[in-house]
Amino acid sequence: MPGLKEVTIMAGNTKDAWDEVGERFGEWGRMLGERYRKRGEELGATAEEDRKKLDEAVQAVTRQLDQAFTSLGDTLRDPEAKQTLKEAAKAVGDAVSTTLSEAGEQIRSRLGSSRSSGSSDKTD
Repeated sequence: MPGLKEVTIMAGNTKDAWDEVGERFGEWGRMLGERYRKRGEELGATAEEDRKKLDEAVQAVTRQLDQAFTSLGDTLRDPEAKQTLKEAAKAVGDAVSTTLSEAGEQIRSRLGSSRSSGSSDKTD
C-alpha cells in the first residue's frame, strides 16, 4: 500500500489529493465504527439506545470532517483564495525576515558596543 506522500504525488492534482484524504478518513471512520460495534457485541451490556446515540455522534463527526475537508479543497482550488493564501504566506515570510533582521541588528549593536568598551578595558 503506498504512503500518503506517494498517493498525493500520484494523484496529480489538488482535487484528487483531497479526495484521497477524504477517502482515507472515511475508511478510518468505518473501521472505527466496525470495531466499536464489535466491542459492543462482545460486552453485551451496552444498551441499544447508547449505541444509537454514539452512532449518531460518529455520523455527525464524519459529516463535519467531510464538510471541513470539502471546504478546504474547494478553497484551495479557488484562484482568488490561492492568491490570498500566497499573499498571507508572503506576509508571514516578510514578518519573519524583518524580525530576524532587526534581531540581528540588535545583536550586532550590542556586540559592537561590548567590543568597544571591552577594548578600552584591556591593557597592552
